[in-house]
Amino acid sequence: LRFTDAAPAPPPGDALNKEACLKALAQLRHAKWFQARCIYLQSCQVTLRILRDIRARIESWRPLNDWMCELLVEKVLSSCLAPLSVGDALRRFFEAVASGVLLKTGPGLPDPCEKESVDVLAPLTGQEREAITASAQHALRLIAFNQIYKVLCLERLPDVRPPLTDRKRPMDTSNASDEVKKDKKEGENGHSAEEENSSGVAVKMEKMEFGSRI
Repeated sequence: LRFTDAAPAPPPGDALNKEACLKALAQLRHAKWFQARCIYLQSCQVTLRILRDIRARIESWRPLNDWMCELLVEKVLSSCLAPLSVGDALRRFFEAVASGVLLKTGPGLPDPCEKESVDVLAPLTGQEREAITASAQHALRLIAFNQIYKVLCLERLPDVRPPLTDRKRPMDTSNASDEVKKDKKEGENGHSAEEENSSGVAVKMEKMEFGSRI
């Protein structure tokens, strides 16, 4: 008997969708990558939560999906050698986006979970890239002028610093009283010295008069 190449059997009617399966496998690879690279990266998860809130509030940020934000935040924070606080991490992210990293003339954002070279930012249009860049520049200006509460859509916290009128140096009463006592003491010593000098002069004059009489 000779074995011939048989045609592949058609998939059963209840088979899963191939595209859905590939998408699920890609999401699984993304989750493993996130656990390996972002779990122990300081301020990464909090920054991603803030970006998720910004994407829900601002329309220009909605074209970014979770995978794009995770890659961007990981690239931005891992390039800094020192650990960053949440505020510094958020500002560094806006600085990177405001510099034009999302534009078509930028370096792109390769997918680390794919064997082939795939740009994660490819689905974004030119208008969407420019809108996100302009929004990041505006947010960066607000942060520079100490108005980050507008970026986070929060109420401004009360200023804990004292007003300018209350910044006068308090008067040290103890030193002032010591100076007054010192001045009084010096004045008394001066008066006593003058009295002694005057009495000495009077005694000398009396002696001179007494000598002339003799």
